[in-house]
Amino acid sequence: MWAVPRELEDALYAAARAALGDAQLATAQLTRAIVDRSERYTSDRARLAVRSDGDLAARAVFWTVTDAMKVCIPVAELANRGALPARRPLRVVDLGAGCGAMSLGLVTMVKDVEITAIDRDAAALAIAAAAVRTFTPSITTRIGDVTKAALPPCDLVVMGTVLNELDEAAALAVALRALAAIAEDGAVIVIEPALRTTSRALHAIRDALIAKGLTIFAPCTRTLAPCPALADPDDWCHEDRALALPPRTAELARLTHLRDGGMKFSYLVVRKQPLPLVDDPRAWRLVSAARVAKGKHEIIGCSDRGRIPLRLLKRNRTPENKALERADRGEVVVVPDEPGDERVEITGAITRIDPASRSRDG
Repeated sequence: MWAVPRELEDALYAAARAALGDAQLATAQLTRAIVDRSERYTSDRARLAVRSDGDLAARAVFWTVTDAMKVCIPVAELANRGALPARRPLRVVDLGAGCGAMSLGLVTMVKDVEITAIDRDAAALAIAAAAVRTFTPSITTRIGDVTKAALPPCDLVVMGTVLNELDEAAALAVALRALAAIAEDGAVIVIEPALRTTSRALHAIRDALIAKGLTIFAPCTRTLAPCPALADPDDWCHEDRALALPPRTAELARLTHLRDGGMKFSYLVVRKQPLPLVDDPRAWRLVSAARVAKGKHEIIGCSDRGRIPLRLLKRNRTPENKALERADRGEVVVVPDEPGDERVEITGAITRIDPASRSRDG
């Protein structure tokens, strides 16, 4: 389980209180603003541009806290493959930084950083800078539109909940500008909401980048386009990782019923230098929760063979493949080549990998 450090929550409350005062942080006021923002993202997106002190408070002390650790998954996957840029301090551009969720998550893992945070919202940037400086002094802010702002040379570009607010052409252009800014061993990390529409839009960006000759590092073990989730309009690929929230945020989540202990998001990591997430071409990324029925255990996997169920029947269960029963969404399993276009029936040994921790069993 991932956990949000208590000091991260404290830093955001202190920064928000200094900027907005105590009234906006009162529980009743906050819960209303949190619910309103959730509704705007899920069912009333025409009002996404609404800005108020209450909305800023909700962004700072709830959404930024709940979103911060999402960036840790791709950062851990890069680090565990030796693909996190080696330069120190690590030069980071947080594009569309808002109140600093991506920067705050990053500094819980990488201490020696130089962050340039860019956003059109000066008030949100001020909160981000104050909170991040609790952990590192090396942050500068720039007010600018993500579609136009000049990006300094850097090692890592992080974007949290940015591209979904743009049309497809503008989103692709922003991604390409980010890629142009990174060093040869650099990476671009895009985090988006786990909603069907926003996730599918990110899958389309993935395919467009592949069409331009770029390599997707994560989450895909699949190297090909199109993304098979796009074949069915009801499909999409997203993460759901266990997350422990700090006390005040956990109470707000309880009151608003907006967090169930899961960290849900879609993401994309793109590098200039080609490198697979897992070396073995027989690797499948698990993209669903397990489905267990009498006599079988099934989970959907995605690879160059497509997006299809991996099935382990009770009669085929052995000590060498029972690890599938412990595998979860977001992990990778290496499966011996087995025939089948509609499903893979597992009969031989498998290897289970969590790319964010490099733990293995099998």
